[in-house]
Amino acid sequence: MARNSAYFLIFAVLGLVSLGLVMLTSVSAYAPANNGDAAFFLKRQSVGLVLGVAVCVVLSRWDYRHWTRYSWYILGAAGVLMLACFMPGLGVKVKGAYRWIHLGPMNFQPVEMLKLSLVASLAWWLGTHQKTVAGFRDGFGIPMSLLAGCIALCLVQRDLGTSAILVLLAFIMMFVAGTRWQFIMPLPVLGLAGIILLALTMPERRTRLLAFLDPEGHKADAGYQVWQALIAFGSGGLSGRGLGEGVQKMFYLPEAHNDFIFPIIGEELGLIFTLGVVLLFLFFALSGGMIACHAPDTTGLLLGLGITCAICLQAALNIAVVTAMVPAKGIGLPFISYGGSNLLLCLAGVGILLNIHSQSAFKPRRLRSFMPAAQSARM
Repeated sequence: MARNSAYFLIFAVLGLVSLGLVMLTSVSAYAPANNGDAAFFLKRQSVGLVLGVAVCVVLSRWDYRHWTRYSWYILGAAGVLMLACFMPGLGVKVKGAYRWIHLGPMNFQPVEMLKLSLVASLAWWLGTHQKTVAGFRDGFGIPMSLLAGCIALCLVQRDLGTSAILVLLAFIMMFVAGTRWQFIMPLPVLGLAGIILLALTMPERRTRLLAFLDPEGHKADAGYQVWQALIAFGSGGLSGRGLGEGVQKMFYLPEAHNDFIFPIIGEELGLIFTLGVVLLFLFFALSGGMIACHAPDTTGLLLGLGITCAICLQAALNIAVVTAMVPAKGIGLPFISYGGSNLLLCLAGVGILLNIHSQSAFKPRRLRSFMPAAQSARM
């Protein structure tokens, strides 16, 4: 299976992207921002898809070691672009947040670039400092400094969802790299607790948290979107109402083309297709994990693992939000939701995974951080 993991990966991505284009066509006619064009979102998503495929092909042929070497500069550029979102005439304010940069006919979200470049930077640092990764400075201090800087930029943009994903990503990568567990075990608990405390200090986030605790009691205000999403899932049943026959997209469910496209899939195509989406993301996770485990070096292992986790964690968070399992957050569903920036960077990650696969030796790696040295020697 390891040798064919790239094919499983491509199959999963093709399935998710194809379903995304179909569903965007279905919701476009009723979206309030379509400017009267029934194919508005499909056309703009197709632009991001074409660019993403081009970047995917280039990165699949470009040695990932070069990418990780330059990742520090890309991370710095992403940080500058995130601050540029607040520049008049360049940044775009959407729903009270400055997270987009206006680039002609399209808007670019720099946080997607920040996420991928942070993964690459952590992979390079932890991979090239394996001999000292158990120490505080190389295994925890430097990676945590990078993480803290990225989270600070996200908090400036009031993006708590991405902050939570970055905390989990850093924890996973440092754990696999061999950072001492005494350093990293408090990281997810303290990090997520800090994000929740920050959310409580922001009136809008605090309202969302209260709506999560009592969705029915807030179904007319802060919990409206999630409540309508649950209605969409319920009305779809097992086989759905039929493609294009959904009613929630008719101005009942806001952001039906973006963060809440998964409930529209449930309403129109039913439980069978929603489980199919989950299965495709599971295929993606297993394929990406297989590619990472057969990488030729530790940097490739961490890079492949980080990219796979970044995409799958975002998917898991989106599905959890629309099914009322966690408080509402503005997180799109990778490969499916409308958004050229996310699609472009996800396909860039796929290209890097394919490059790692092309250099794999297909021999099981011995993850020495998971076992004592004596046990590793016996193996």
